[in-house]
Amino acid sequence: MYKVYQVQSGETINSIANKINISPMELTNLNSLNNEVTPGQLLVIPNEDTMFATYIVKKGDNMYEIARMYNVSVEDLIKINGLNKNDFIYPGQQILIPKQGYSIYVTKDEDTLSDVANNLGINQSEILKQNETLYLQPDQLIIYRS
Repeated sequence: MYKVYQVQSGETINSIANKINISPMELTNLNSLNNEVTPGQLLVIPNEDTMFATYIVKKGDNMYEIARMYNVSVEDLIKINGLNKNDFIYPGQQILIPKQGYSIYVTKDEDTLSDVANNLGINQSEILKQNETLYLQPDQLIIYRS
């Protein structure tokens, strides 16, 4: 989810934040910065190649429509975003959507690795390569990049 970025000559916290599309405050907090950076300094920044895109809720949106637009089950979309079935969403709220090329599975009670593999349509070794630690507890998010 994060990667290392090396500060270039002439860059500031604001210019780097704009370049990587985060707020200057987020960049400062991630790196415990004191209002300035120096050339060659290494910073931790969010990795653009994350598994999720962000959808900004618009007036009139609901989770069912958003799930349909992105071909994700409503139940999975709700769980990914830490919501309950009856929670409201509001304009301006950010919703995480799995990016294209990623399959997700939210485990259920008594799931086995074989069950997860069958649901994702892959073999068990592929799941283990892309998910370092699996406990198969209920509601665990398993992600597979196809």
